[in-house]
Amino acid sequence: MCPLPALFALTVSLGLMALAPQAHAEDAATQVQPAYAAAYAPEAAFESCRAGTASKAVECALKACADASGYPEDCYILAACEGGGWAGVMGVMVTEVHFTTVTCGAPSREALLAELKARCAGHLPYMQECWVAELIPLHEAETEAVEISWTAESVVQP
Repeated sequence: MCPLPALFALTVSLGLMALAPQAHAEDAATQVQPAYAAAYAPEAAFESCRAGTASKAVECALKACADASGYPEDCYILAACEGGGWAGVMGVMVTEVHFTTVTCGAPSREALLAELKARCAGHLPYMQECWVAELIPLHEAETEAVEISWTAESVVQP
């Protein structure tokens, strides 16, 4: 047996083995989208996107909002963030008006919930109810759908 072809086969095989973990790491990295943006068209659409950068997430959210509402000029960005942390989506009922608010950049799930509750309390005395719909850990691929709500009475309790 000629040693050169055997050496070549060994080199190719080691090279392919070295690429396998890297390819797996790249697949995992593409699943985690560390940037988030949410776009809103009043009474027409709420759309959000995750992407590799905040600018790509903003572009995606605005396009999705325009597609959903049919009125691109009515869409605006509620929030955009990147680099990790947590984002959250909350609906707010103030007297007879309902709107959606989004926050980004909380360091933990607990901090995010505390911030959302404080935002809810900030709408007193007109706030009737706030409900958290989604918690988004920007360091993980999956979002967390939740059903947490506060009434005017419960938001002022410690």
